[in-house]
Amino acid sequence: MTSIHQTAVVSPAAKLGHNVQIGAYCVVGDEVELGEGCVLHSHVVLEGPCQVGKNNQFFPHCIVGVAPQDLKYQGEKTVLEMGDDNIVREYASIHRGTVQGGGRTFIGHHNFIMAYVHVAHDCQIGNHNILSNAVQLSGHVVLDHHTVLGGQTGVVQFIRVGSYAFIGGATVIDQNIPPYATGYGNRIKLKGINVIGLQRNGFERGDIATISAMHKDFLKSTSPWQEVVASLEEKYSHCPATSLYLQFIQETAGNIKRKP
Repeated sequence: MTSIHQTAVVSPAAKLGHNVQIGAYCVVGDEVELGEGCVLHSHVVLEGPCQVGKNNQFFPHCIVGVAPQDLKYQGEKTVLEMGDDNIVREYASIHRGTVQGGGRTFIGHHNFIMAYVHVAHDCQIGNHNILSNAVQLSGHVVLDHHTVLGGQTGVVQFIRVGSYAFIGGATVIDQNIPPYATGYGNRIKLKGINVIGLQRNGFERGDIATISAMHKDFLKSTSPWQEVVASLEEKYSHCPATSLYLQFIQETAGNIKRKP
């Protein structure tokens, strides 16, 4: 059965699925849709339009679906969409999109959004990502899948972080990050690949070695961008695991800093 604490304020226009639990002093606004099994522990604010899937947990004082922090925003109807099985911890804030950014902030499935994280307008977050304490995503950031961002990391607007990347804490990400890569620094410097993460996700040892060799070749190359891409494809496309990396560097059109 759905349970709503007597101190919670829930709009009659909100749509609640089966077995939703809304704790003390929560506020659920108009045009909020909560899928079955969602839990709002206490003091949670959800505003709409906001569409939330199944079995998500919202911890005290997180703020989800509010208007974007963007001076261009003039009250247009935009949305936050969230999938299933996400965890949003204390004091995290997740904002709706803007018309200029497509009108939608999106969060997929099985993401762990820790305390004090900020997800700005028009961000697109895939599945199985971990955003550690106080990670700050500017507007229009894209996280693919299985990424890990260390605590207090900041991401500049319009940046994309590829799948399985691992970023150390207190890093400023001001360039696109290829899949599988690791990096850290006041202005991020790319290092090796996320070997432990790949092992935990079932990658074969041979594939990890090939990905590592390709990543090293990419970083040390001084050739023009298109020549680098063509060379890597010729050398490494025999390994299916490299396709994610090759596609990413093609799509990001050179916005990755290589070593001189």
